[in-house]
Amino acid sequence: MQNSPSRRRVLLALLVAGAAAGSVQAGDSVATYRVVFDATWSADNHPQDFPNNPHFSGLIGGTHHVGIHFWEHGGLATPGIESMAETGSKTMLRNEVNAAIGSGDAEFLLSGGGIGSSPGSTSMTFEVSTTHPLVTLVSMIAPSPDWFVGVDALPLAVGGVWQEEVVVHLAPYDAGTDSGMTYNSFNQNTDPQEPIHDLSDIFPFTGTPPLGTFTFTLVSVEGCLADFNDDEMANTQDVLAFLNAWTAGESSADINADQMVNTQDVLAFLNLWTTGCG
Repeated sequence: MQNSPSRRRVLLALLVAGAAAGSVQAGDSVATYRVVFDATWSADNHPQDFPNNPHFSGLIGGTHHVGIHFWEHGGLATPGIESMAETGSKTMLRNEVNAAIGSGDAEFLLSGGGIGSSPGSTSMTFEVSTTHPLVTLVSMIAPSPDWFVGVDALPLAVGGVWQEEVVVHLAPYDAGTDSGMTYNSFNQNTDPQEPIHDLSDIFPFTGTPPLGTFTFTLVSVEGCLADFNDDEMANTQDVLAFLNAWTAGESSADINADQMVNTQDVLAFLNLWTTGCG
């Protein structure tokens, strides 16, 4: 198929306008995200009382709706959060997430690797749906009395749109279940239990930066061809990749599968991009 330069310019304008209109609409869909945990906790960044063998326990959490929290700032830690924050164990928190899945309050259990030595990095992929668009994910700061990092009820679909990337700077939290004041304190059960609280301005984190980041990146949406260039990210690069394939008349640009590469495929791609539905 031959395309005039003016037609290509018009189609590029249409596609870029569609991409700018709001990434991938959530609709009634299931999205796949990758989360990368980049830990920057180190003796250089956090020199006060810094421990030997700094590490983070395996990631654990779930996707859920607005009706529940597995933990929240100012709330009391559940037995699962207590166990995770004090020992790094996933078992009890996994059971709490699975119970919420059974009741319909949560949908997917999230479980991934830890970081054996900080600074370091780990990642995992997971699914999240429009019916349960919130993510809770935590990891123990180890060694520590009951300190952890994490996100509570983080929305990945905002205003009906799957977010292409969400970066969270990780503050240290105290689960309120152990009264130890240093990384290697002996066990000191807190009775009565205290609310979960931010340790950013408390020794040994006074005046130090966050301990790292969680970066959530949209990989794909079920039934959606937004990731046209197969780089496991849905963004404007896919628009450009489609336009190049369409201009060259490549079969991959036959979005509507009618055995022709024409303007109908541009409209079909634009519809997929803006609605997220196949």
